[in-house]
Amino acid sequence: MHGKRGFLPVVSRVLGGLLLLAVSANISPCYGYFMDKQVDKVVNAWSRFDRFLSTFDPAGRYVRQPVERQVPALTFRGFLRQWSDIQLSGDRRVGHRQKDFRFSQMQNLLELEIHYQVSPNIEITNINNFMYDSVYNWQDSAGLFAPRTSESFRAYHNFERIVRELYISYRTHNLDVVLGKQQIAWGKMDGQFIDVINGMDRRESVQLEASDYEWRRLPAWMANVTYFFGANSLNFLWIPNFEQDRNPVPGSPWYSPLASPRDTETKAILDGRQDATGDQFRETKRPSAGDFGDHQYGLRLDVSMEPLTWGLIYYYAWNKNPTSFIVDRDIDAAGDPYLIFQPRFTRLHHLGITADYASALSNMPLVGELPIVLRVEGLWTKDVPFADFDHQDRARDGYLNSGIIRRDTLRAAIALEFAFPGNTSAIIQPSLLYTFDWRRNLGGGFGGGIGDEMSLLPVMFIGRPFRFTRDRLRLELTVVPVISLPQKKWQGIKTKFVSSYRFSQFITGRLIYTAFSSGDRTDLYGQYNKWDNIGWELSYEF
Repeated sequence: MHGKRGFLPVVSRVLGGLLLLAVSANISPCYGYFMDKQVDKVVNAWSRFDRFLSTFDPAGRYVRQPVERQVPALTFRGFLRQWSDIQLSGDRRVGHRQKDFRFSQMQNLLELEIHYQVSPNIEITNINNFMYDSVYNWQDSAGLFAPRTSESFRAYHNFERIVRELYISYRTHNLDVVLGKQQIAWGKMDGQFIDVINGMDRRESVQLEASDYEWRRLPAWMANVTYFFGANSLNFLWIPNFEQDRNPVPGSPWYSPLASPRDTETKAILDGRQDATGDQFRETKRPSAGDFGDHQYGLRLDVSMEPLTWGLIYYYAWNKNPTSFIVDRDIDAAGDPYLIFQPRFTRLHHLGITADYASALSNMPLVGELPIVLRVEGLWTKDVPFADFDHQDRARDGYLNSGIIRRDTLRAAIALEFAFPGNTSAIIQPSLLYTFDWRRNLGGGFGGGIGDEMSLLPVMFIGRPFRFTRDRLRLELTVVPVISLPQKKWQGIKTKFVSSYRFSQFITGRLIYTAFSSGDRTDLYGQYNKWDNIGWELSYEF
């Protein structure tokens, strides 16, 4: 009986399995056919959509091409870009900021670029930008009021910002002469080292990326002359027009939570006439294009000695940010002393070097030959003004002085760029910001350490396209830690992950994740650890 009871369950399992196999043999072909049909429908729909996007160019077809046919000497192109960033943390008080917004930008930028060939050697170029950031109107936020200080944070509304570049160029075999409003990109590094000619729109603060410099630089009126001799060149710049940096202002998404005033402070503070301590500020003294002594000059020599190229630069320019000098002292109604400052732009002497060396490492494990580029950029700046807080304290006590001390600074970087198989690229870029003869009582200054004697930024980047998408999908990862010595030590780390997809030769999409991790709330990245965000960009070029 025990044998029978043990045998029957085995028989039932076998019969059940045979029955299930028989049933599945009849059903699975039908189910598989159904699933194959559904997959085919999805693939066919995507293929039709992909073919549609490959020829989708309405501005090119109905605007650019007709214009170019009517005016043969004219070429016309441009792009329309929408990019937005949404914060991942909710409403909260962060330092001095009432962070009651989710979107930190919802920017729409239309660029129109026109070239007119006057003769074989002479061309006129005009680039116009039309930008509107709806972040100030499309969300209910009391903490976003930057347009009260500067309307350009919401929209480009004047000639200065709309007419981005306007110049005439004369080019021969050994001479280039470019006259007009233009931008000059001397540097190639992630970050700005010798790329100091133009001012910069820094509305995004620590989130400003090297990939955005082309649209964030502030072009200036200048004469740009380059003489070519053999494989070498000599570049001379004369810049009568001065463009300062545009930093985040109170009420803009990236205004530092460490900075006073609070969002509800008085108009005098918002206008920059007073700070939270009661110190007062006179109107900023700016360089004048009409004064020949206020003009700026640059000189760059590039020498090619394949596989090595190197260059030397000199730039006599104005600091892109004003320095506040003490000009007077007074007593308020309560009997407390306060200082009166005069913000001024100061002259700086920049001396720089740049070098590129291309080579290849042979017999490397797994990859065989590994192409590599070694790149170096360095900029030494003389007599940079720094606020001296000890001097300011003495001025409050009645011993009037400028409250300023001058120091030399150095900003430099070395980059190793590797080209791995599969079009995979990697960059390791140790960067240094250093203040000579530094003291603990100093504020910040151009090129110096970030709140410290020196700051180290070892930038790391890796990116690759994917062959199964015909290189249309590309992933990139950038990691930038900040280490400052001898005081602050660790100032946090910025991580950026980008997924981009080229839908066609006209349309590109990007998904971007940016995180600011660790560091104290008074550190460069630590202060923004509640600003982690996801962004997307959609760009149509015609």
